[in-house]
Amino acid sequence: MKAFDPYYMMGVPAVLLLMMALTIGLSGLNVPLFLALQHLFSYLPDAFWANMTVLGDALVTLTLLSLLAWRYPNVLVAGLSGGLLTTLVVRLFKPLIGAERPLAVLQDQVYVLGPDLHTSSFPSGHTTAIFLAMGIYAMTLKNPRLTVLLFLVAVVVGSSRIAVGAHWPVDVCAGAALGWSCAWAGYYLAPRWRWGHSAQGQRVLAGLFLLFALVLFVLNTGYPQAFGLQMTLATLATVAALFNVWKHWLNP
Repeated sequence: MKAFDPYYMMGVPAVLLLMMALTIGLSGLNVPLFLALQHLFSYLPDAFWANMTVLGDALVTLTLLSLLAWRYPNVLVAGLSGGLLTTLVVRLFKPLIGAERPLAVLQDQVYVLGPDLHTSSFPSGHTTAIFLAMGIYAMTLKNPRLTVLLFLVAVVVGSSRIAVGAHWPVDVCAGAALGWSCAWAGYYLAPRWRWGHSAQGQRVLAGLFLLFALVLFVLNTGYPQAFGLQMTLATLATVAALFNVWKHWLNP
């Protein structure tokens, strides 16, 4: 099997996704592509898309990272580093651009699953979050075939934001490029965050991610169809986080 090449496995997809976002945004394809994709995605049941879109919730992606932390403690540091970068960019662009969501523009032409959203469309936060998490997994595990699988999972989750009527294709492509890039950046910034790798830092991170897992039990995602998945992930993440707490707090 060919060795994992981060410039090829991480850099090339990020550039291609950014080019797709620019092409869609500048060509006037955004609206017709959204309508075409919504029609195509309607052949799959609502429950499928609800479960997929919940995987992109920011809190859910944080708990996904904790599932690997017992074996790869760098995951938490890299995830928080990349997460801070994505949060800064998303929080900057959403109010700055002020793009209207599909429901606000197309109204009755849009099939909406979940909450009605009208503003702050660009970029897609859910897509950014899942591409960040899957990218951190890819950079940590360094397996080319697994990286392709993780990327495809992120693509499906990003596509769910179109399926549920929450985002335009350009929002999804831009969010994907941002999340995948920040995963790469977060992974390389992580070793330079000395506190995060100290004994004290690891204890704090272990406790913080345990808190994330517990909050997931009561989080209202807006998609009741995905309640089972939400509880399953919350349970798995809590078990993983408790093991990590035991590892760093009770068995240093």
